[in-house]
Amino acid sequence: MRAAFNVSLLVLTSSLTLQSVAARELPADAYLKAQLQIGQSFTNVFSRTIAFRAPGWDDLVSRISGTGVYTVTEVAGDRFLFDGKFLYDGRPESKGKTESRDHGRTTCWEGQCSTATDASGLLYNAALWGEPASRLHQGSSWTVDLKEPWELGPAGRQKVLVVFVDPVEHVITLKREGTGTGYFASDKKQVKLTRDGKAYTMEITPGPSHWAGYTTFRAGIVISDELLVERPVTFTNSELGAIDGTERQYILLNLAPNGEV
Repeated sequence: MRAAFNVSLLVLTSSLTLQSVAARELPADAYLKAQLQIGQSFTNVFSRTIAFRAPGWDDLVSRISGTGVYTVTEVAGDRFLFDGKFLYDGRPESKGKTESRDHGRTTCWEGQCSTATDASGLLYNAALWGEPASRLHQGSSWTVDLKEPWELGPAGRQKVLVVFVDPVEHVITLKREGTGTGYFASDKKQVKLTRDGKAYTMEITPGPSHWAGYTTFRAGIVISDELLVERPVTFTNSELGAIDGTERQYILLNLAPNGEV
């Protein structure tokens, strides 16, 4: 009797667990596909840091930050057109028509379109995040093959893991972690390092990259995002030869308080 009772209890517990998981599952589109309306406006605050280090040399660090304002002017399926206004601190403000299509894979600025390679932005980008299974719950995961270099990494492979879901508010937090070898998109191939007050021009050869970070979406809109990538690099100078060093880059992006979701 005890054995039968234990088996029945196990079956009941498993059934309740499955029901609990199912209750917290929603179609992936509920979390990751944007449903925008004409007239909505969203504001992002973002920053990016690039830092090089080599023993015996001064650290070389560059930073950029700013805001982006997107006002929805047209919606056609997963194609969205915005009036964009971008202010990178220390630079003149830029304004223009910006467009996202094909679940974020393609971006356009003033009618000139290309593959979206930004590490983050306003919307979910399937080119970087992939297309997950039809339903998601905490613990779901999938692998993405990145075919070409992007803003914070080379071509490579990454794993995406669901670490939190709120099926009521359609909020999901994803962890992305990956590796790859080669240059990033728009990567620096040359820098100037300083030692004892003298600057030397260095060619850069990157080693393997590793990146990891967490991103929270609400119905396809990026609420918060952080990503750190690190890699060894070799600095080469015709006078000094090869010097081993490291590089790290990271981004931070948040939807501003006056942004709509």
